[in-house]
Amino acid sequence: MKLTVWKLLFTSIILLTNGTKVTEKSISTSVVGMLELVQLEADLIDSLNSYADELEAKLKVLKSFVPKLQAESNEAVTQMENYVSNPINSFSLIRRMHEDWHDWKIFMESSIGQSQVAFLNKAKLQFPTKTDLNEASSSIVRLQKMYNLTAKDMARGVLNGKQYEASLTALDTYAMGRYLNKQNRDMAREWFVVTSELLKEQTPLTPLAGEREKVLHLFAQAIFDYEYYSIALSVFDHALLLANKTANPTLLSKRSKFEELARKEAEMVEKPKPKTKPTNYEIGCRGLFVRQSNMKCTYKSKDSPFLRLAPIKMEYLVLDPLVVVFHDVLSSGEIDEMQLITKPFLERTLIQHAFGAHIIQKFRTSKGMWINRNHNNLTLRIARRIMDMVDLDLQGSEPFNVMNYGIGGHYNTHYDYYNNSSVTDNRMATVLFYMTDVEQGGATVFPVLKQAVSPKRGSALFWYNIKHNGNRDPRTLHGGCPVLVGSKWIFTQWINERANMFHRRCRKLEATAA
Repeated sequence: MKLTVWKLLFTSIILLTNGTKVTEKSISTSVVGMLELVQLEADLIDSLNSYADELEAKLKVLKSFVPKLQAESNEAVTQMENYVSNPINSFSLIRRMHEDWHDWKIFMESSIGQSQVAFLNKAKLQFPTKTDLNEASSSIVRLQKMYNLTAKDMARGVLNGKQYEASLTALDTYAMGRYLNKQNRDMAREWFVVTSELLKEQTPLTPLAGEREKVLHLFAQAIFDYEYYSIALSVFDHALLLANKTANPTLLSKRSKFEELARKEAEMVEKPKPKTKPTNYEIGCRGLFVRQSNMKCTYKSKDSPFLRLAPIKMEYLVLDPLVVVFHDVLSSGEIDEMQLITKPFLERTLIQHAFGAHIIQKFRTSKGMWINRNHNNLTLRIARRIMDMVDLDLQGSEPFNVMNYGIGGHYNTHYDYYNNSSVTDNRMATVLFYMTDVEQGGATVFPVLKQAVSPKRGSALFWYNIKHNGNRDPRTLHGGCPVLVGSKWIFTQWINERANMFHRRCRKLEATAA
């Protein structure tokens, strides 16, 4: 029986099981999607606690009866012949053996936790899949690379120098090392080193853990099998010290094998590769662009009766191409309502392939939905406000596109305009509304223009994608940086050309080059 349990634990360390086949939900790509997991785990813990109560009740029955049974048995064992010579004792013994022990058999065989197991089986349908775990692991790697984070800091809850009340367990860091093993062995090694350190401090929180020494041996073997011999040796040595078995011949023989391969590994370790120069996009995401001081802020109060009554705050970031931030253009109530009506319908965002099909791509991770401008009074009001803000017509343009980002959610550098020459009504301009503040990360970066705009609740970022002469403007290359800490909500209104041919007239002399 014990051997079977340890085989199960070893299997759980080495492999990721798929479990029940379910539809992929891309849980990690949206904070909203992960909220359901938080509640599900809370419900599972309540169920586990109920299971413990049932076990405790059964144990209470045993503890109340066993001392009385033991007392009677002790009296009989110490004077067996005298005991059974008494007809009262003899009758009672025969009756107990004929009736009571059948009852105890039934009691011992009675199932505990059937309802809890049924709930767990039902909940399994909502569990993250292997794909979900891989996407979450990929997101952690993305954050680590983009923001120059160490595995040790991330495991301790230190993100960009700030300590959070969060941490990873040895099982978490082991999963990261396992994920990276075939992709980037240097990064995998870093995570396995952290795993070895955590194993010396804590016992994995799993019902199959058992004795700590045996758990360490299992992890040592698992890491050894991945050919990180020096790390495996460190874990193995700690297991020996913990159990005071440093003189055990069998274990010492195994240790010699670990040590020999660790020595060879040290001789073959390649020198660390020189770090590549960060791109402008990475520099912008890390907040290292030098802030330009020659731009201006003003109030937009002309061109519409509404603006004369309620001027809008404008901040010019770039004049050519025009990039502007409008401040405080959404109220908290409007944001809350927009989130409320879109949350139930968020789905994994797709990228339109060159052939027209929409597919999942790793360079865009979020969940979103389209909502028509005439959906209700709120969306109609915001549409009218956009036209007042940018002096452009929304007729023929796409609906609002609402998005929420999850773990390391991002959208790599891209253009908003279509590069397809067959497109006759391109996205001339973009209005990007920020519905939330984001504590760390999540900036919109223009690498060519060397501009980075951090999300600010209620503000909107506006820029032109098309030049006055109708040519696409490659300087508007931009991306959404990975969200490090926080929940990033945005919605976008792309504005098409055709309805605005008389709103923004051509400048024939404008240079065609970027």
